[in-house]
Amino acid sequence: MFSWRKQTQPASSSTRTGRRPGQSARERQTQLQQAAPIKTFFTRLLGMKTEEWAWGRGAAGEERVGGLLEPLREQGWAIEHDVKIGANGANVDHLLIGPPGVFVLNTKYVAGNVWVAGPHLQIRGQPTDYLEKAEAEAKRIREKLMSATRRQALWVQGLLVFVEPVLKVKFQPRHVAVVTDATLLPFLRQQPQKLGQYELDELVQAARREDTWQ
Repeated sequence: MFSWRKQTQPASSSTRTGRRPGQSARERQTQLQQAAPIKTFFTRLLGMKTEEWAWGRGAAGEERVGGLLEPLREQGWAIEHDVKIGANGANVDHLLIGPPGVFVLNTKYVAGNVWVAGPHLQIRGQPTDYLEKAEAEAKRIREKLMSATRRQALWVQGLLVFVEPVLKVKFQPRHVAVVTDATLLPFLRQQPQKLGQYELDELVQAARREDTWQ
């Protein structure tokens, strides 16, 4: 377990942080609900899996993971949720910066079979592009933070976090780690220290600045 002093807030008041876990997904769910309240009522009553349902389930997964991450703050980690990047609506579910480095989390609420073998990932027997998207997110965060801090190198780990899955990992992918909500904190806590205090402070302040993510 890491023992590290808490991070200080940067002076800038222009940020994209301070958002709640799953905030964008909840906002989208609310928009769909308000646009068709009667439809929403009956589809929920009948247990139908609509677009509104999917956004709500996604939000619930991010909220679950967000709550699990909170204890890390006392161990010197900075945690940002629903980080918006650029002007096209893209966002990262959770961004963590701590003594072991930078972690970019993509959360999926999948109560079913998840099978992973290196670069191959299947949900209930169907292939998905989740690994590719998680890797692209981590790469984009890495580029943004390197540009903001003028670093020549930066290690960033992509994490694909499944909530309530039946997960079977034959072997982990090369660039993205696949974990569950139950194994997420043990995974993070066992990572070796990679950042000194100055590097940590610099990266946290960069992550909280508006211009970093434009």
